[in-house]
Amino acid sequence: MKVIVCGSVGYGGFEEIKKIQEFLRKKGYEVLDQLKLDYSDVDDFRDKPELWDKIVKNDLEFCEKADVIVFLATKPSFGAMAEVLISSLKGKPIIAFCPEKVKSPWPLYFSTVVAKNEDELIEALESIKIRKIRTIPNIYSDHEAEFTYKNFTCICPVTGRRDYAVIRIRYKPKDRLLEYESLEEYFKEFKDKAMHHEAVVSKIFNDLLEVLKPEKLEVVAEFEERSGVQATVKRSTH
Repeated sequence: MKVIVCGSVGYGGFEEIKKIQEFLRKKGYEVLDQLKLDYSDVDDFRDKPELWDKIVKNDLEFCEKADVIVFLATKPSFGAMAEVLISSLKGKPIIAFCPEKVKSPWPLYFSTVVAKNEDELIEALESIKIRKIRTIPNIYSDHEAEFTYKNFTCICPVTGRRDYAVIRIRYKPKDRLLEYESLEEYFKEFKDKAMHHEAVVSKIFNDLLEVLKPEKLEVVAEFEERSGVQATVKRSTH
């Protein structure tokens, strides 16, 4: 898993970024280093368009390569906040690392999880490593959404034969939206698992409930006919 550490460079956070980079490397993570382009000594960018263009493109390129963004949220940074906003809207997980008080709600709203110390940071990274469903911040109006996945398959635990189903997800979001392109990767995890129909729906429902924390959620699975019976299983918050 590739990690990038974002934070304040121009406002005195350069050494803190390097410290967290080194900490994560020692823990075995692949840390991308965007700071090879060091601009911490630049006092004024107003007359340096070529430099600001180079820096912004460099940092966004590294963010694009990363699987997760660790955001040092205790010092103000225009650049780091922009990197977080852009990356979060692409479905990348954001960890707000906050060992001190945070006086603005903005960096926390756009984060997937908040870590208050190094132990919580590692715990968050390990959780994200196994998480298949991605989310993005809800910056849009109040709405409901429905997604349909037609290629679901698993193994019947009774017959050992393959089951096929159409999965429908309906939900009304709160703070997080489902990054639905991640669903295919998530559903492929079921391919070779032996599960009853009810267990399939319960697993999907609980996983979505955990990452989305929506106002309401419904999961419906319509399985192919077997032995003359076509099963539809539904679970919802209402």
